[in-house]
Amino acid sequence: MNIVKEKVKLYLAYPSWHQEMNRIKQSNKPKIFLFGTPVHGNLGDHAIAEKEKKFLGRYFSEYELFEILMPLYHTEKRKIKQYVVPEDIIVVSGGGWMGNLWPENEKVIREIVAGYPKNKIVILPQTIYYTKDIRGKAEFGATKEIFEKHKDLRIFMREENSYLFIKEKLLLKGKSFVELAPDMVLYGERIMPKGIKHNKNKIINVCFRDDCEAAQHHTKYFIRKLKEKFVVNTVTTVLKAPVALCQRENALHCSWREFRDADLTITDRLHAMLFSVINGTPCIVMDNRTGKVFGVAKWLESTGMVKQAVTVNQAARYVIECLSPGDAVFSELQLLPYFEKMAEGIRKG
Repeated sequence: MNIVKEKVKLYLAYPSWHQEMNRIKQSNKPKIFLFGTPVHGNLGDHAIAEKEKKFLGRYFSEYELFEILMPLYHTEKRKIKQYVVPEDIIVVSGGGWMGNLWPENEKVIREIVAGYPKNKIVILPQTIYYTKDIRGKAEFGATKEIFEKHKDLRIFMREENSYLFIKEKLLLKGKSFVELAPDMVLYGERIMPKGIKHNKNKIINVCFRDDCEAAQHHTKYFIRKLKEKFVVNTVTTVLKAPVALCQRENALHCSWREFRDADLTITDRLHAMLFSVINGTPCIVMDNRTGKVFGVAKWLESTGMVKQAVTVNQAARYVIECLSPGDAVFSELQLLPYFEKMAEGIRKG
């Protein structure tokens, strides 16, 4: 870990971090520390962080909430640890960073769980994925050893494969448990209601991965053919530049407007699917390497807004059907009971 580089990231993303450290030091209330929130350009992770803060603020208002950005954690973790008392709750931000595809992030989770043995630790809804090779087994072994030592580790998984993996592979002790819960982006009300469209042209957003989680092929050819019949926007949920904390809300709203203003989204990105659905736009989804897209899509089955396709060829056959979704709609009330159950699970004991 290059601490100098992390320090630069911190100053750029959160210039007032010194004041936040003083606020932590002076706090007399019980505290919740939300560890590992992003400054990188992945807007899905930023949306998770924003919804997590709303969730924790609603259900745990008696606690003072401190968001610990990833570079703040890396550079100030020893000092932060001095301010934590056993009554405080340690929360690890949700997402897809458990497993060995993103090994540096996995090490952070291990470090947090091992470093706070006397605190209640909560891992908010995650996907976990280890490759089925020697490296994957070794990395899981290291995580397993640390997790099984903790006596109060509450783990929430956002899709069934991850949930069943943890249930089968980990022998959790004391008050520790694992539960299934929706991705945090699905918490709370829709941000941008769908407006009346005056342009008759059908607009399709396409958003495909190009990283180690990508599983689809021939996406460029698929987009070229799609452009022969429709207005096609190639969009992204990953910005090239880091996103400062003060810019997060604006960056998310810009992205959400793109998804709201389209008639259909076609994607293999989990949060492109979620950004589309929560802003009223139907979606054709293909899975990624970890299986998290189809896994999380199960939470949306009752909405009628998501159509699953195994390949881009199958997706092409669904386009006309999905451009006329009828009365399909997402309501935040559909998943509220699951979030209330998650809050009860965190508070329990």
